[in-house]
Amino acid sequence: MCETQKSLRKMGPLAAVAAIVLLGAPQVRAQAIGFVLNNNPTSPGTTTPDTSYSYNSTGGAISVTRYAAGDYGVTFAGLGNALNSNVVVTAWGPGPNYCISSGWSTPNGADVDATVYCYNNAGGLADHAFTLLYQSRTEIGTPYIAFLWADQPTSSSYAPDLNYSYNPTGGTNTVTRSSVGNYTANLPGLNRSGGTVLVGSFGSAPAHCQVTDWGGGSSGTNVGVNCTDGTGTAADEYFTLVYSIDATAGYGVNSFDGGAIWARNDTTKTPYDVSTRYSKNIDGEEMTAQRIGKGRYQWTMNVEPQWTSSTVLVTAYGAPGSYCSTDEWLSNSEYTSVYVNCFDATGAPSNTRFTATFQLAGN
Repeated sequence: MCETQKSLRKMGPLAAVAAIVLLGAPQVRAQAIGFVLNNNPTSPGTTTPDTSYSYNSTGGAISVTRYAAGDYGVTFAGLGNALNSNVVVTAWGPGPNYCISSGWSTPNGADVDATVYCYNNAGGLADHAFTLLYQSRTEIGTPYIAFLWADQPTSSSYAPDLNYSYNPTGGTNTVTRSSVGNYTANLPGLNRSGGTVLVGSFGSAPAHCQVTDWGGGSSGTNVGVNCTDGTGTAADEYFTLVYSIDATAGYGVNSFDGGAIWARNDTTKTPYDVSTRYSKNIDGEEMTAQRIGKGRYQWTMNVEPQWTSSTVLVTAYGAPGSYCSTDEWLSNSEYTSVYVNCFDATGAPSNTRFTATFQLAGN
């Protein structure tokens, strides 16, 4: 049992197994997707998030409960039993606050409950908006999306909990620790180069985890991850990870339900075409990125507004202790733009490369 859990309500993925067995949860769906924008971070009690920025693939209700400052629970009604699943969280809004996942489960056998903590840059719990993506998968044979929950942060090498690790080739994902806070996740069978990675910190203490590199080869895809504590000091931390290629993080092969990007030029002020190898565009349309201010970026997709519900997830790349968030995405008759903010460990705006996904409601 991971030490980051505070109570039964805060139980993480591992604790969810017992609850599922006892309550006789329904069979896992081949693919179950849910996402949300918590746009009422200071509202007490339980609220319903804006439907323009939330989605439940079962059509069930979505709610967000604020338990205390910076302490939230998200419920996706009827979404499944939280096995073979993953959660990634991103802070939403201006300023250097950040948010992390602290567990997900199905205590009643039907609904997915996910817990989120948000912190200010001093490491204190603080109310803040966030986006969250949940997905569950069991299908084998379509090598496009894999994920894991890195649940043994001090182990030199291990296979993460199989209940929260997914590889469509049937291989077993592994994580190797090379030094304090530095890890390599191996996703066997996924041997193509390219794709996109999301990484999120996990636990109940301030932390930052990010991607440092990734690439495919004969052993599969290797993803480098760096973690620090809230001050930017190297630290062994729990994290969640999603890798996708030819798809967005929440959907399947050749899906047009979103886009993905690796913004590789952190100081370029003029729009540049992003690498098609390390990104995914919508309907084959052009995508560009540019820096529009210190640590602030614009990702533009040349697609007209064709979505009803959407969300954005962001991960910093290659700058230990740094982290990124989003504060806006919008469309007009010609394009969709996503805005990203990045900060160093002190909370100051910082020019930083990043990966991001733009998720649309669909299958």
